[in-house]
Amino acid sequence: MGSIGATVRRAFGPYERHVSELYRRIFIDLEDLSDCIRGWTEPTAICEIGCGEGALAERLCRDFPDASYLGIDIIPHLGRMFEDERAEFRQIDAQDLAKEAAGKFDLIVINDVMHHVPGALRVDILKAAQQLLVPGGVLVFKDWLKRKTPIHAACYFADVHIGGDKNVAYMPLQDQRDLITSVFGQDAIVAEQSIKPWSQNHAFKIVK
Repeated sequence: MGSIGATVRRAFGPYERHVSELYRRIFIDLEDLSDCIRGWTEPTAICEIGCGEGALAERLCRDFPDASYLGIDIIPHLGRMFEDERAEFRQIDAQDLAKEAAGKFDLIVINDVMHHVPGALRVDILKAAQQLLVPGGVLVFKDWLKRKTPIHAACYFADVHIGGDKNVAYMPLQDQRDLITSVFGQDAIVAEQSIKPWSQNHAFKIVK
């Protein structure tokens, strides 16, 4: 059974895409995130782990027209909201992809994925991202910060009751840093930036 949010959005038929964009914009400005990524790197081969229905994929393909793009996720119907001949989507997890495509990408993006991942698997996903990157490649890791604010309560409600993830678990900023450096090393984080419209959208630039 799909989430309540997906069911409601599909009820809008041809307007589903517009409704999805308006809903998403309450929590994150993907244009600001794509601007941040463009300022941090100029990739030739992109892999997005946890690409969902393709909202960020559309922007990455637009901003990096000469780069290849692969979006992966474990959900069905991934990439269904975006079609581009350069965009490839595969239903596969990061660990399995790393076994067949190690060192194939100079940009990995993990956007608002980790708070949906069980704690025991988070290190494994980052290790897979590390394996997928070429030496000197960039990981852009963006996730929602755990803070006691009204918008955090709204985000939790949206993830649990609209998105349908009863096991969502956010991390505070230091826990995110500790997770990243436990895999990539203490000096791997070279830049950080808040993404509009909320400072709880926090992005890291990590270099392998």
